[in-house]
Amino acid sequence: APPHFPESTFLFRNMSRIRRLFMGSGAAAAASYGFALYVNDDIDDLTLRWGRYFSVPAVHGSSEKPKLVVLGSGWGAMSLIRKLDLDIVDLTVVSPRPYFFYTPLLAGSATGTVSHSNIAEPVRHAVFRDGVEKGRYIQASCQDVDFKNKKVRCAVEGTHVDVPYDKLVVAVGAQPATFGIKGVQENAYFLKELEDGVAVRSKVLSLIEKASALHNLKGAEKDAGTQTEIDRLLHFVVVGGGPTGTELCGELSDLLKKDVAKGFPEVAERVKITLVEGLPRILSMFDEGLANYAQKHLGQRDIDIRTNKFVAEVSTTQATLKDAKSKDLETIDYGMLVWAAGITTRPLVRSLMDAIGKDRGQDSRRGLKVDEFLQVQGADDVYAIGDCAVSGLPPTAQVASQQGKYLGRILREEFSNIVKGEEAATVVPQFEYKDKGKMAYIGGGEGVVEMTMSSEKKSSPSGELDYSFWRALHGAVGEPRIAGQSGFMIWRSVYFSMLLSAKNRVAIAGDWARTFLFGRDITTPPQQE
Repeated sequence: APPHFPESTFLFRNMSRIRRLFMGSGAAAAASYGFALYVNDDIDDLTLRWGRYFSVPAVHGSSEKPKLVVLGSGWGAMSLIRKLDLDIVDLTVVSPRPYFFYTPLLAGSATGTVSHSNIAEPVRHAVFRDGVEKGRYIQASCQDVDFKNKKVRCAVEGTHVDVPYDKLVVAVGAQPATFGIKGVQENAYFLKELEDGVAVRSKVLSLIEKASALHNLKGAEKDAGTQTEIDRLLHFVVVGGGPTGTELCGELSDLLKKDVAKGFPEVAERVKITLVEGLPRILSMFDEGLANYAQKHLGQRDIDIRTNKFVAEVSTTQATLKDAKSKDLETIDYGMLVWAAGITTRPLVRSLMDAIGKDRGQDSRRGLKVDEFLQVQGADDVYAIGDCAVSGLPPTAQVASQQGKYLGRILREEFSNIVKGEEAATVVPQFEYKDKGKMAYIGGGEGVVEMTMSSEKKSSPSGELDYSFWRALHGAVGEPRIAGQSGFMIWRSVYFSMLLSAKNRVAIAGDWARTFLFGRDITTPPQQE
């Protein structure tokens, strides 16, 4: 018999309200999901994920599925894999890193705003469909590619394995560039991988604990040497005034002003953050007005910004700076130096460039040159996307993601024709990058956003794009430039919508709520030296 609720119970009296609440929550979730698909150009996910339940299975015209090998597990690789139909392709993903991680929140993980595990997504999840493994992942590093015989040589636990391919996608990204500066590789911390964020957070809290211990020693206040050492330990230097370095400074200032001030009041006022940038201003790729706003805001948060300064040498406790104009040298003491000053090609990419040769088009020092279809010049059936590809576009996550989605759709269509026994498409659209703008968090609940309006927006009678609504809303001329708390809300909303899974979204929302209500955890985690 169905359950019976007395009329006096709370549930019975509020049943209609509860029903409306659930229906409203469901509608809001569906709308949020649809908005995320639209914003991230993922509308075709609906047909890819659900269309198989309503479509007739393809009749295979080939005895074997085409073999696709993807090298890497970053933005380009994961965006591509999610666009594939794994029922019609034999997919192998090769990467030494068994997870994808969400790079825009890496600086937040370095200060405990979000947990590092919550911005990661296992690669193995990407090769599953409907709970069934339909591709394979190999945790290995690629050593070489035999372009003639179409084989990828991988190193697995001291042994070598050859993986055959029909199509190969190189999406191995890039690595931090030290520019040959003495001492950087040995003494600096980097912020490129997930483990880098963990190491930075551990080091920051460890240094603050050491400084606090020295401060509390009997007679320490009278010992000049001890006081000098405390100031050194509490000096954090960030090299590189791009989005990564700027956001790290903003996150560090939040950690110090909100959490360290409560947990370590005796030394909190002595903490110093210095941002070193070789160009005349930070965020040089942003609108000048936004960059100036960010620089002023960071300065108001007690961050010492040193522009027109290059790092000449780094020791275990000191960094030598060189003025870009006067060439004068200056030495500063530091407790931790984080290097976020650019990227360079990985050794694998350089070896592939040499194997193909300059005479076949690989004459760039920055990566594998590709054509308008993202095919590697001089190598048949090989593609390159993301930071390892030279395509005339900036090495950003936005570019890598769009390239991955484009190539995933192209290969999906090509593989579909193969298994159906149909001819390949005679006209393949070229890759077209759509710049959606730039964003950066600058601390204190503020951000800067430079939006690029889509060409699909309504045009004015003259044919020019009409941004009158945005100009009226933000007082901007041309495309919107937004700074302050509004910029922060946009930054957080857009990046939240780009998280790959529902699990990540729930976890990150919980992290943000926890940080807002209770602050960041200032327990020093174990360090990996």
